[in-house]
Amino acid sequence: MSSIFFRTLIIFVLLSLSMKFMGKREIGELEVGELITTLLISEISSIPIDDPDIPLLNAVIPVIFIVSLEIILSFIKNKSRRLKRIFEGKPVFLIERGRISQNALRDNRISLEEFLSALRQSNVGRLSDVEYCILEANGKISVLKKNDGFDRIVISDGELIESALKRVGRNEDWLKKQIGKRHITDIFLMTVGEDNEILIVDKKRGE
Repeated sequence: MSSIFFRTLIIFVLLSLSMKFMGKREIGELEVGELITTLLISEISSIPIDDPDIPLLNAVIPVIFIVSLEIILSFIKNKSRRLKRIFEGKPVFLIERGRISQNALRDNRISLEEFLSALRQSNVGRLSDVEYCILEANGKISVLKKNDGFDRIVISDGELIESALKRVGRNEDWLKKQIGKRHITDIFLMTVGEDNEILIVDKKRGE
């Protein structure tokens, strides 16, 4: 009996540390890779507790490996938007400028009833009040009502998002002029609002 308590304590401490290293998120906010990692380490960790004859290292080593792999992949994904999209997908506009994208609903296998239910859960009772509705990469739906304002990210961590730049009706020549006016050489974030308000955040080294 004491062996089971000891194993449980070790596994508990190991999982607590693993979650800390992976970062704090609610279950509903987990990305696909994080959800898979969580399920895997949960299943692997339970094996030596259920069967005392199985060495504890049979769980400890795979858990450490999986968590390390997740941390390394997260680091790599944050350095490359292309890899991030491959592993996590990208936000999809279900409603843009007040117009429902039936193709987006169909492509993401969202029925009209599910869609309307999601809007109601976001405290939206009238479809005509919605300016933007976005299916986020983690599966959640974000709703912006009319007059809420919406800023598009055109540069993220120094990388240009060409599709966003086109959506605001601008080109790279315009972008270079805006950056030149501010004398910024390394951009961390740049957004353009519907009212053409521009926000530029320069990259701080060592932060």
